[in-house]
Amino acid sequence: MWIVQSVAKRTRKSGWRGYFLIGCVAILALLLAGTSWFAWRSSVERAAADDRLDQTLGVLHATDQLRTAALQQIRGGRGFLLTGNRSFLTPHLEGVQGSEAALARLADLVAENPTQLSRIEALRTDLAQLGSVIGFIIEDTERGRESDALRVMRNGSDRDAIEAIMRTLDEIESTERSALALRKATALQCAIENEQYQYMLAVIGLLLLSLSILATIHVRKALDREKAARRELKRLATTDPLTSLPNRRAFMDALDRSLSQVEGDPDGKFSLAIFDIDHFKRINDRFGHPAGDEVIKEVGARALAALREDDLVGRIGGEEFGVILPRANLEVARTACERLRGAIAGTPVKHGDTIIPFTASIGIADYQDGDDIDHLMARADAALYEAKTGGRNQVRLAA
Repeated sequence: MWIVQSVAKRTRKSGWRGYFLIGCVAILALLLAGTSWFAWRSSVERAAADDRLDQTLGVLHATDQLRTAALQQIRGGRGFLLTGNRSFLTPHLEGVQGSEAALARLADLVAENPTQLSRIEALRTDLAQLGSVIGFIIEDTERGRESDALRVMRNGSDRDAIEAIMRTLDEIESTERSALALRKATALQCAIENEQYQYMLAVIGLLLLSLSILATIHVRKALDREKAARRELKRLATTDPLTSLPNRRAFMDALDRSLSQVEGDPDGKFSLAIFDIDHFKRINDRFGHPAGDEVIKEVGARALAALREDDLVGRIGGEEFGVILPRANLEVARTACERLRGAIAGTPVKHGDTIIPFTASIGIADYQDGDDIDHLMARADAALYEAKTGGRNQVRLAA
């Protein structure tokens, strides 16, 4: 203030130069106030972007759980139809319960979005349709009417229902991603404007140089955090957090790509292996869930070490894993999976003071003309079931 007063005293003698200096001081004060405003605005938008990121991650997690649960219902019902083994009803019931829980969680997350809520209602209807179809298949199988159940399965009602569910989930995810992208773009734009403002202050005078440098560093850090958040979002959407292997969603995408590559190619071939840990429930019951998690992590690590470089292994649910073996017929796949089985059974895991032995059973199916994902996985599952019923800790090939 004393600077302004001093200039004002001199203004009577200095004419327009004094008023110009007073104007410069006033402009400098306004620019300094503007700095605080831009920084506050950028902080608000960045916080909003962080909130939206948390929202999107929650929605993606819930939709992934719902996909898995819906597919689990189909696998359970079809597995019971194809094998007559009532143990397949357990994953079916778990899928029903998981679908209800995931749908409720999803409804809570999008409660403030009417469009998303309407999609939730559509999901509820489609899940009911899916449950009805699978229920008919199970009921007909229990009553010995396998031909009726097979007719229901072949007419594609369950496939239509699951496709409708997947489409709706894709729409929900797309809306959330678009909202996240818009919020990030706004936050980024605010950060860029803040940076430009600081550069302008640097041009005005050395007085604001230090502030401009700090603001630039601050913005750069904000941009780095946003990039890291995008990478983390992609990683969470495609990676199993326990084993760091591809999760079910990423694995199924890779399997779909493998099918697309070999379809129509007379020389195209690959095999699919599905394996799980024998008596895993006993491990959990006897040693506790932390020990069970340690076993799952170790199985994932051993699978990575034992398989070929081009093979893709992913965790597709619980203690169940899948392996895509490119360019492998049944014999090549058997050799690779025998090596995998031996690596898994080779050395027990030490958890605290406890030694935990474990083995794995593996079922293999090779791609055949006309196979889709469901048929290929169903044949691999059937081979896995034979390995289980045949004594476990072995490799079986699909018929």
